[in-house]
Order: sequence, then C-alpha cells, then structure tokens
Amino acid sequence: MKLTRLKIALLLGGTFFVFGLITLPHYGINWDTINHLPRGQAYLRYILTRKTNYNDLPTLYYDWNVRQQWPNQNPDSLAIDTSLPAGEQAERSFYQLSAADFTYFINKDGDGHPPLSDILSSAFNSVLFGRLRLINDIDAYRVYGVFLASCLVGLIYYWVSKEYGKVAGFFASLSLAIYPLFWAESHFNNEKDIPETVFWSFMFFSIWQAIVRKSKRWLLVSGIFFGLALGTKFNILFSVLAIAPWLLIYKLKEFWQGDRQLGKFFKANLWIIGFGVLAIIIGLAIFFGSWPYLWDDPMNKVATVFGFYKNIGTTTGADPRFVGKWIINTFVIQWIVYTTPLPILFFSFLGMLAVLFSIKKDKNLTGVLFALWLFVPIARASLPNVSTYGGVRQLMEYIPALSIFSGIGVASFYKLALSRVNKYLVLLVVFVPFVWTITTLVKIHPNENVYFNEIIGSLSGAKDKEFPYWGFSFGSPYRQAASWLYKNAEKDATVAFTYDLIPNLPRIWLRQDLNMHNSNRSGYLMKGEYAVGLVYAGTKDRSHYEQYLENLLEPVYEVKVDGVAILKIWKNDKQYLKRPLTEAKIKTKMTKTEAGLRFEFPDTVSLSRLEIDYSENNCKPLISGLVRTSIDSNNWKMVPGVLPDDWRITGIGEQPSNGKYIEPFVGQKAKYMDLLLDPVDTCLKNVQKFDVYYFLE
Repeated sequence: MKLTRLKIALLLGGTFFVFGLITLPHYGINWDTINHLPRGQAYLRYILTRKTNYNDLPTLYYDWNVRQQWPNQNPDSLAIDTSLPAGEQAERSFYQLSAADFTYFINKDGDGHPPLSDILSSAFNSVLFGRLRLINDIDAYRVYGVFLASCLVGLIYYWVSKEYGKVAGFFASLSLAIYPLFWAESHFNNEKDIPETVFWSFMFFSIWQAIVRKSKRWLLVSGIFFGLALGTKFNILFSVLAIAPWLLIYKLKEFWQGDRQLGKFFKANLWIIGFGVLAIIIGLAIFFGSWPYLWDDPMNKVATVFGFYKNIGTTTGADPRFVGKWIINTFVIQWIVYTTPLPILFFSFLGMLAVLFSIKKDKNLTGVLFALWLFVPIARASLPNVSTYGGVRQLMEYIPALSIFSGIGVASFYKLALSRVNKYLVLLVVFVPFVWTITTLVKIHPNENVYFNEIIGSLSGAKDKEFPYWGFSFGSPYRQAASWLYKNAEKDATVAFTYDLIPNLPRIWLRQDLNMHNSNRSGYLMKGEYAVGLVYAGTKDRSHYEQYLENLLEPVYEVKVDGVAILKIWKNDKQYLKRPLTEAKIKTKMTKTEAGLRFEFPDTVSLSRLEIDYSENNCKPLISGLVRTSIDSNNWKMVPGVLPDDWRITGIGEQPSNGKYIEPFVGQKAKYMDLLLDPVDTCLKNVQKFDVYYFLE
C-alpha cells in the first residue's frame, strides 16, 4: 500500500497520540486547573441542558477541605481504578462543584481567559468518563490536549512535506513531537496554551491554503480556527502581525509577475476581503457563542477581559539582566536558546539560512510565512514592558514554527551531503542527535517541561546561574508525590502542602484514609505530617515552613532532574532531623524603638523561637509586622511572611492573637532581631514577658 502524504501525517499523529495516551497517568494537573475545569463543566451543562446547577446529580463523596468518603483513584492508572465497588463509583466528575455551578460563573466570570477549551476538555470528560467509563475522571479531561497535539504533529508533516519534501516534513514533525515543553504540556496544559498553539497553527495553514489555492472554502475554515483560538486565549489577535505582511508580500509578488493592471488585480482579489470578513464573523460567533457570561452585556464584559490581559501581560519594569543596549528584553530569547534541544536548535538555524538563500525560488513564499510565524510571538514578548512568567509557555505558538525550520534544516543538510555520502549514512548522522535527545528526555520523564540544554549546563546549570524559573513545573510532579503517598504513607497519616493550595492535587489521587489539609503544618511541634512541596527558583526563602523543612529535615522522597530536586516529601518527625536539636533560653536585652521592638543577644546564636506574652489593654490591633535578623545591626535579613498570619505554623493558629505571640526560626544566625510593627503603638509592643530560644551547637 502506497503511503500518501495524508496517510503518513495520520500515522505520525496517531503514533504521538498512542504514546501520549499511554504516558498520560505519569503527569499531574496544571496549577490553573481549578480555575478552568469547574467553569468548563458548568458552561457545558448549561449549553447542553440549560441546567444551572447540579442538584439532579449524585452527591459528591468529598469536598475540598473536609476528609469524607471519596472514591480515591489509583494515581498510576489510566482506567477507572477506585477503592469503591463499580456500583458505588461516582458518575459525577470531581470538578462538577455545587459551589461553582453556572449560577456562580455567570456572575463571577470575566477576570480570566475565555472558556472554550475548558468546555471542550469537559466534553471529553463527559464522554470518556461519564458515559463510556473508559478513562478515569481526571485523565479524561486531558485526552483533549493529547488529541489536539497529535493533530498538530500530523499537520506539520503534511504541510512541510508538501512544500519541502518528505525528509523535511518528517523531521519537522519529529522535532515538534519531542520538543520538551510541547511534549510535556500536551499532557496537562489542555485549558490554554496547547489548544491555542494548535488552533493558531491550523488557522495559519487554512489561510495559506486559501491564498495559494485561491479557495474561498479554506478562508471560511480559517474563521473556525480563529474562533476556536479566540475562545481559548487572546494570543491569536497577534497573528495578524504575521499573516498581514505575508499576504501583502505574496500579493505584491503576484501583481509584479502578472499583467500589472491594478484595477483588474484588485477586482480579482476582492473575494479575500469579503470572505475574510465572513471568516472573522464566524470566529466572533464561536467566541461569543461559547461564553454565556458575555451574552447579556457583550461590549462591557469583553472590555473587562481586555483589562485582564493588559494586567497580566504588561509590567512597569524589567529584569536588568535581560534588558540590552536597545532596551529589548532578551529573557524569552535566552529561554528558548537554553531550553531547545541542541539538534533542533542547530537544524532550525540551518533551516532559516536555507529559507533565506532560497527565497527567490519560494513560489508561495511559505518560508516567509514560517519566519513571521516564528518572529512575531518572540518579538512581542521581548518588548521591555511585556511580562511573561514561568518561562515561555504563554507564547508556545513559536514551537511549531521552530520545528518546521528544524525539518527544513535537516532536509537541506541531507541534500547537501547526499552528493558526497551514501544516503543511509547521511540519515544515520542526522538521526543520531535526535535519538540522543529522545534518550535524554526518557531519563527525565515525566518532567520534560523543566528541561534545560547543555549550553547552560542542563537544569543544574540553570539553578547554579539562578536563571529565572528554573525547575518551574506548574504542578505536574504532584502526581508523582500522590503515587508515592498512595504506596508508602502509613494508614491515617496526615498530609500538607509546604506552600500551595489544596486543589493543586485532586483528592481522589490520595488514599481514602489520608487526611490532607494545610492546617496539618506543625513545624517545630513535629506531629509527623507528610509535607509535600515543589522546588524551583524562589521557593527556598519563600515561607518559614519551607525554610524549616529544608534546613532541619531530610526528605523521605525526591523527584530529581539532572540531580536537582523539583519536588520533595518530608516527614515531620524527629527521626528525619539532619542533626539532633537541643534548645536553650538565651539572656536577651529588649528595647522599644520607633519602629517596634529590638532584641539583642550577648553572642551570635542560631535562633529557634521567640515567645511573647503581651497586654491587649488600651492599645491598637496589629495591622502588619515584619521580623528581621542581623549579625552586626547593619546588614539585615528578612524573615518570610507578614504578621499577622497563620502560615508560619498553621497548627498553632494565627500569630499574634489573644495576648500570645510565637515566632519560630530555623537556625538563623543572629545577634540582633527586630520586630517592625504597624502601628508602632500596637498591642504587641506591650510586652509583659518574653523568652528567646536558640539551638545549641
């Protein structure tokens, strides 16, 4: 059977889908999941049934904060594998929340991205979990992302092979499939960035087909993908900066090579304007039709959404490490250089040169479109007042274009070497670096989205150089933590996050007997809770609890990439202390200052704890308070957190309160300690008794 271009595209896309589906249980959920899937379920239910609540569905077995009976799902299984018999398994999704139904979102929505991909991923859940019972509740949502990514892998082969040959098409498709960020996030970023990247790419292909083939139908199809993209994220609006220049250059070339009769030329191309407008209308219809929140006041509510994008997409300052001579922020460019596998980086550069030198032979100027596709997202994010966080996942649209250039680069190298070397030897030389990349990704699986290449020294090099967002995983490794707890935690154990919010780990991945709640943080009280925390740039000194765990306890489990831990589990028990801890009181001089209270010690000590009893008579309540330490009273280090709070040790409640204040430390070296209080005449300043404890060396 002859493998046509379409059949090969389907084969490559299908292969990606199979591997993506098999590995789906290895990945957790995105931090943003709780903001998206309940909304998707609420809107889907309303669109299909016009029902605004879940009153007719079975009652959930669990809620967010209270340990009750819930059907815990084996976190290592793709199928439905719960602790309950088949007849007792919940047919209601974990994210069909009574407190977040249609009535809630119709009043509270708008401060976020559009919901179309939330709705579509919920539809996958409704079919695969709710009706067919083929895939477990959480993973059923995420088949949507894997499916879309598979379609894009197939499309890239089809398009590139059509213009540049099968070798270029295959390696472009392969480069996309093994691009670390794309592969990893296709498993759990199904609410925003993966769908946006796919819809963006299909829209570009549809417009290219429409113009090159002079097809009105393809132009209308582009409107569908425009609507799908707009209903997911507003990034698609920037696509005009790539499409318009290409279209202008393409038509100028066509005019110059034609009979150059302006009136006739304009008339022949009027259909582009007419059907282009229709395509935009189709896109807007999909956008508005998929967002019930907009229906009663579309203009004002869309303006609110634009305000959201302005707030998250701009910043008043830029990291001076990345602002260059021409006031361009180079962070995005550096991130791409450091996180793109070297074979893809090398061949994509070669591909760009090949496109540049062959531009006169490029009949359809397809290479120009690919170049603009790559340039626009990167250039937009490189403006000094544009902000990105967590790396470059917000502009993943560049990845297919970079992969295309990689494929073109391989094909160019292949053609160049073919006249001198046996073709099989050439293919072997080309394949080896890609196999090496795949081997590297297998070693760090399923944490490919924290990949850094050899230019920066892998993840360990990025950490050593304090490159922003090293180790930033967006919460996916929590599933690996759930798997470890599922197998290793003793019965009725308590669990807490070191910092994050409870919804970042679906409770159904935990055994029914485990009590997970952030009030379980016991700190120096050592009540034996398992503390689960991600590790990445900025977490080391973020909170007292994290400092306590890192400084004083050995972890019982770690997820490591390139020798760098990106997730740790600690058991807050004496047997896991890094060294025995013995406390003693230290003689302390306390003075009242204009800013609050100062404590001075005879010698530099390793601080353990401050305890104060204070009077609440005739004084003002504390608005805010900071704690700082110093060895010489000139150079100070701030203690994480702002008083009053209950984050230091959740188990002892808010501090200060009811005439008592406990400030725990983790062995900070200090000869001086300040409490900076607002207002300065706050009750905490009315000290009746205090004790300072330190660790004996």
